[in-house]
Amino acid sequence: MKPSKQPTGRPRETRVDDAIRDAVRELVQESGYAALTMDAVAAKARVGKAAIYRRHASRSELVFSALVHGRETEPLPDTGSLLGDLTALADLILRLFCDPAVTPALPGLLAEIKQQPDIAARFQDTFIASERAEVTRLLDRALARGELTSPADPALVHAAVLGSCFAWVFLLDEPPAPSLAPRVAALAAAAASTV
Repeated sequence: MKPSKQPTGRPRETRVDDAIRDAVRELVQESGYAALTMDAVAAKARVGKAAIYRRHASRSELVFSALVHGRETEPLPDTGSLLGDLTALADLILRLFCDPAVTPALPGLLAEIKQQPDIAARFQDTFIASERAEVTRLLDRALARGELTSPADPALVHAAVLGSCFAWVFLLDEPPAPSLAPRVAALAAAAASTV
């Protein structure tokens, strides 16, 4: 029997990870993404800066990890209709965008992510791919129910939901009313049925 391989180095302290994540969330809410520094996070988390740099190579990687990377996309319910499923997706995205720590950080974070290919790839793999898979599942269900006469493009439908929500919250700076998710869903459903 082969001996089990021992991990190298010290095991990660979840207390430190939690303190860093909580510090990032609080600081982004207090002073915004642009003002966030590694020094401020270290002071707020009561850890050494070296502990942060062992975990994250840059500010954008740190913020991405604290706000996005650890998020599991909630499985969406099968509501029985394409419009209902798209409404649930739009609602999920709007709740994420309106998270008090995400709202002030996301525009700056996205700009920096585009400059760092490794973080951009993780963002795509972690966040976008899981949402796109959910869109594919709900479109497959709609096709099986006969709501769609031909397969729809998941990328287009996803962009219709995600782009509309992003534009509303970040570009137009409008608060999302309860009626917004169903209206965004109607736009996306139209995009699905015209493909």
